[in-house]
Amino acid sequence: MSTEQAKAGPVQAVKAGLKGGLAWGAAGVVAGRALQFLTMLVLARILAPEHFGALAVAQVIQTIAINVTELGATAALARADRDPREIAPTILTLGVATSAVITGAVIFFAPTLAAVLGDPGASGVIQILSITILLSGCSGVPAAMVWREYLQRPRAFVEIAGAVLTLAVAIPMAKNGLGAYALVWSRVAGQLLTTAGYWVITPVRFRPGFDRLAAGYVLRLGMPLALANLVVFATLNLDYVIVGRQLGPAQLGVYLLAFSLANLPSSLITAMIRTVALPTFGRLHKAGLLDRAAPDVLGLTAYLAMPISALLVGLAGPLVEVFYGSTWQGAPAAMVGLGIFGAGRIVSEILADLCVGGGRTTGLFWVQMLWLACLFPALLVGVTYTGVSGAGAAHAIVIWIAVLPVYFFLVGRIVKVSVKRMLAPSVTPLFAAIGTGAIGCLAAQWITPPFLALASGCLAGTVLYLALTLRAAKRTYLRLKQLSDAGAEKGERAEIDPATPPVTTTTSQTT
Repeated sequence: MSTEQAKAGPVQAVKAGLKGGLAWGAAGVVAGRALQFLTMLVLARILAPEHFGALAVAQVIQTIAINVTELGATAALARADRDPREIAPTILTLGVATSAVITGAVIFFAPTLAAVLGDPGASGVIQILSITILLSGCSGVPAAMVWREYLQRPRAFVEIAGAVLTLAVAIPMAKNGLGAYALVWSRVAGQLLTTAGYWVITPVRFRPGFDRLAAGYVLRLGMPLALANLVVFATLNLDYVIVGRQLGPAQLGVYLLAFSLANLPSSLITAMIRTVALPTFGRLHKAGLLDRAAPDVLGLTAYLAMPISALLVGLAGPLVEVFYGSTWQGAPAAMVGLGIFGAGRIVSEILADLCVGGGRTTGLFWVQMLWLACLFPALLVGVTYTGVSGAGAAHAIVIWIAVLPVYFFLVGRIVKVSVKRMLAPSVTPLFAAIGTGAIGCLAAQWITPPFLALASGCLAGTVLYLALTLRAAKRTYLRLKQLSDAGAEKGERAEIDPATPPVTTTTSQTT
């Protein structure tokens, strides 16, 4: 936050930070993800499906390993309820040490991991992409400080710069015949620039240190979250393992492209909301207002997620034809289930953030275990009998029937709100989205040119959706704004209360 915001007092600082953080967070996420998607579009017309299959295998290892290195500890820093000087040096030490060990292990076991995942030729790709694990461990604390302080404007420039470098490195390497290696080396280059950027823009640079009490605090909060994230990342990458082993690298490449396209809107929405969600939920919880905010948070999330998911389902065929071309015609079948899954995934991410904001993370692990236990047999059956379309359907069925009901029950207990009350603001967006998807499906069937089908379906669906939901969305937004203001005012009173005990700090130093 700026000096002017800080002088204006805690209330105005939080308000300005939240508003500016959301705006710049949205801009940065949209621009960064758009550049990533543009990279995939360009490379999809240069590389073969099996090259993307090798990337998918490497991503499975990378995603799970990065989560393990972080140990969930940066969430303790981002919640903004503790002085960062107490815990940041310890978190930095844990992150760098674990990321170094895991990077070395992945490099050593890469041939075995590639064989287990169904693509023995991907071992070199896995080894190169593992460099990003170490880089991620080094950037965890500065990234969390940027997140904590709503510094989304400089973060946006850092993320965009990393995405631009990735694109700039990938295209010439792909044209020179490097195949999957163009995909991974470009990601290493982008991650290196992003890591350096976070260290430049962080408001405070901490040196490594270790405090036993601080380690106990961050691990008590972070370990259940890390275990839950580990399971969820394993769950979300289980499809790549099964598709690769059952159908081969080429079909895995088709599925990766389908997942990337179907996941783009949900990842954008989730990333935009999460730029401010966790520190805001932590402050609302501290002010005793999280229970009142939770239903409207979910309502606004549904308002954004449902129509996009519906249009992805209704316009799957034209979307693939326009963006990827005729080489990837197996992708629309997978996108139907993946589009439905995308909306559920957005809701699940916000529910998880509500749990973390409420300071209760243990239940998250058991929800993710349930998710994994249900998804594994569903994917096996779906992929075996209907190929990549079965993988998408398995994701959709499991998240909506098995996972989300348990998530709502868990969050209801943590924030002390009934499930019925939490669901009420989401009913209108849900039914309006069904009409939106129907319009898109009709456009895809009646209009032959793919681009015209896509454009007309999106336009008609969007107009219908806004007409049905805009008024309710405005009311929900205004209620959330009032709660955010009330939370900031309570935070200001707490800061000037003479009975509030002083914050104790450790001997860890900052630079």
